[in-house]
Amino acid sequence: MGEAQGTLFEPEFNRSIKVQTSDQRITSRAGALLLRELDHRLGLVESLSEQIADPRRSDRIRYTAVELLRERIYALALGDAHQDDLDRLAHDPAMRMATWDRPGEDVLAERLASQPTQSRMIDWLASPENREALRRGLFDWTHRHLRSTGVAADHAVMRATIDVDSFPIEIHGRQQGGSYNGYYRDTVYHPQVASFSVHGDYDSTREGHRLGNGFLHATLRQGQVHTAQGARRFMQRVVEHARQMARSFDLRLDAGYTIGAVMDDLSDGGVRFCGRLKKNAVLDRLAEPHLGRPPGRPPAGGYEDVIELGRHQAEGWRRSQRLILVVVDQPDPKTGQLNLLPRYLFLVTNWPKTLRSGEQLLAHYRKRGTFEDRLGEFQEAVGPHLSSLEFVENETTMLLAMLAFNVSSMLRNELEDALGGCWDLHRFQQSVLRAGGRVVKHARRLWLHVEQAVERFWSVATQRISQLRLPARWRSPRGPRRSRWTPPPDHASLQVVLRE
Repeated sequence: MGEAQGTLFEPEFNRSIKVQTSDQRITSRAGALLLRELDHRLGLVESLSEQIADPRRSDRIRYTAVELLRERIYALALGDAHQDDLDRLAHDPAMRMATWDRPGEDVLAERLASQPTQSRMIDWLASPENREALRRGLFDWTHRHLRSTGVAADHAVMRATIDVDSFPIEIHGRQQGGSYNGYYRDTVYHPQVASFSVHGDYDSTREGHRLGNGFLHATLRQGQVHTAQGARRFMQRVVEHARQMARSFDLRLDAGYTIGAVMDDLSDGGVRFCGRLKKNAVLDRLAEPHLGRPPGRPPAGGYEDVIELGRHQAEGWRRSQRLILVVVDQPDPKTGQLNLLPRYLFLVTNWPKTLRSGEQLLAHYRKRGTFEDRLGEFQEAVGPHLSSLEFVENETTMLLAMLAFNVSSMLRNELEDALGGCWDLHRFQQSVLRAGGRVVKHARRLWLHVEQAVERFWSVATQRISQLRLPARWRSPRGPRRSRWTPPPDHASLQVVLRE
């Protein structure tokens, strides 16, 4: 390359080893190019940027909205959740090649936007119109992926399930709207999210059943709000989205959402649902006759009974709903002894028995666990840090993180569908996206040499991406376009700056 290199240190344990600093063409985030290829194929960030109102003066713009969005979303998808990470990634050659919205070899020539520039982007993305565009992007990206896969492209799936739940995001500081939540016993934000899964199973082994899964809708809420606050309007939006993606669908609800107003609205709209119902004195009395144990020695695995309790209508419900009691009487895994009393729970649903038995509904509801795994992956692998003082800026950051989760999950799901098995998103990031590589300029081309360990994964992933066909309902992506390069300002650092 001709670049100067300096010796960093010589290990004493083996004098044959020399460690040197190298040039700016070595990357540890080669997977950014896979994200860009998938993004380009489906027109994800490009279409989103067209819905964003950019208030900046056009004659003073160095980084376009699509470039700023790509840089932030790709960084989150790669597991770099802190905004300060962007100052380092701005110099990464793979990130530069993946982010710039321009063709040719010059994409390697200049650094990307700094952390302060990204912070200013959050400021103008936090307007009501732009936050709504980000929220629509969750549905639009999942919808595009679903309609672009399979033998019969642009067809809705036959059956799908929407999971709706809330979860805590811990905060440390005095962020607006953050407060102590007695249930989680922490200072949190309390967002609610909806997620789409084909046939209700995120880890299905059937080919094609994992494609199109992802977050569909989300809102950030204050920390102390009840789980069901704003649920009716939230559900209406979710149902509108689901009707465009599946021929038939149902909702799985956490116990906090099985309130009369929500269940009545879903039943009025002909939407099937199944959810847990919180215990109360009335329900406990209904369960009591079914909690006795039969005489004789219990089987080694204990008992599990599913009991139909008929129609039930609590105070405040306009409609009666089907009530199911599930009694779980299993031995302690350590002692092998049955507990003093069996455990039990209630399911409430508007599914008729002729379409789904109690046992089938219980099995279906238990698959919610794979959705809860996705929430855990979001927190661990993407983990948005909602550190802004303003509530709207924190919601903007959360929505960007969910978009990043969706695009990385698309790539992960394509790989799972081709190879089988299930990949934790953190493992996928470490094994596939965070690949090492070196960029070489030769014959007016940029060659990225990636580590051999990812060869098979990348080969499968690129083959799957090439098979995606964006339906005509969406405009084909325009792709990179030639434009004048604006030099960086004098104060811009061309080398990585370490922050104390």
